[in-house]
Amino acid sequence: MGKIERHKLLPRILITLLGAAMMLWGATNTILGWVGEPAAAVLTSISRQGGERNEVTPNRYTYSIGYTFTLPGGKRVDGFTTRVGGPVFIKADGKSTIPVRYFKTAPFINALEEDTGPSLKQVLITLTGAFLIIVMNQEKGKGNKSGFTIRRGW
Repeated sequence: MGKIERHKLLPRILITLLGAAMMLWGATNTILGWVGEPAAAVLTSISRQGGERNEVTPNRYTYSIGYTFTLPGGKRVDGFTTRVGGPVFIKADGKSTIPVRYFKTAPFINALEEDTGPSLKQVLITLTGAFLIIVMNQEKGKGNKSGFTIRRGW
């Protein structure tokens, strides 16, 4: 394998791995909604990340939210998520709770309940991952049956 071939192979591998991760993420969150165990998590931290987002809508910020929930056996599990919201937010006081779902056999895989279950968001994440895998692994020079050709190259 020559240097040029290796140079073209690395982006292909990385984007394929990104697509696989997106498919796994979308599928996991969907499955959590069906078979995940519910729990009440205590908000441990809420912090605003960076400054105002560069969007059409003003006063939008990215927040990092940390939470902790306790398993039936007494073990504590930490989790986190990010949200986009306005300039006003609640400070974590150690008493506020939010519903989460987790896998009983792997509680480190968890998500907020509102992010689990079948939704358009999960479908789009999964389909985008599949698209990346398909596009990056098409045979060069072979046309597809739909009639359009995807240009390759960097």
